[in-house]
Amino acid sequence: MKPIIIFLLLCILGFISYDFYKDWNRFHAPEYHYQTDATIDNDYHDPAVVMDYHAAIQDLNSFIKLQWTANDIDVRLPEDDDLETTLAVKHYSQKLARVTYLEQKLVQSASYKSNGWNNQQIIDFENNHSSPEEIKTIKQKSLIKQLYNNHWENSQRIGAKNVLIFEIQKKLIAQGYDMSLDGVFAKATMEALANFESKNNLFPDGKIDVLTFEALLK
Repeated sequence: MKPIIIFLLLCILGFISYDFYKDWNRFHAPEYHYQTDATIDNDYHDPAVVMDYHAAIQDLNSFIKLQWTANDIDVRLPEDDDLETTLAVKHYSQKLARVTYLEQKLVQSASYKSNGWNNQQIIDFENNHSSPEEIKTIKQKSLIKQLYNNHWENSQRIGAKNVLIFEIQKKLIAQGYDMSLDGVFAKATMEALANFESKNNLFPDGKIDVLTFEALLK
């Protein structure tokens, strides 16, 4: 066989091999499935968020594979900067941002639950931006305010005894004042209140007025 014929046959075989590899490579995309090492909460209080998260991942994976097989574009590591590639990368970024947004909600929820929170506490935090401890404190303050409204008039004289005075004493003792925790408005309680009012730039009359009460709740 003449050398020229051999050369031509090798060239033909080379082109055939190249085209076969190109087609095979086009329809066999590299590992494209989105993965995360983060721990997510699959028992999130809103099941729709979990469903949307997994659907967003599926949409992202499908888009990556489509761009690779149909347009020969790896949107994660693009080699070109033509208009088609630029648009594909933009759409990929938008889809990835959707996955990341939903994932952050589920990761944060999983983190809260690892600290002992339940779904209701997470809902409260997301709505009020307050931790369970902060919400508990707010509720306690609300209850004490109800006590103030109900018992204020009966808590201003020496010898008075009620649950509001008891809570006031707890607040004063927590700040270092020495007195009995008995719910009785005795001289020691009045003196502590007057001292507290003086330190907080309030009129030091030792009475449980609204300004003194609000200062104690802070």
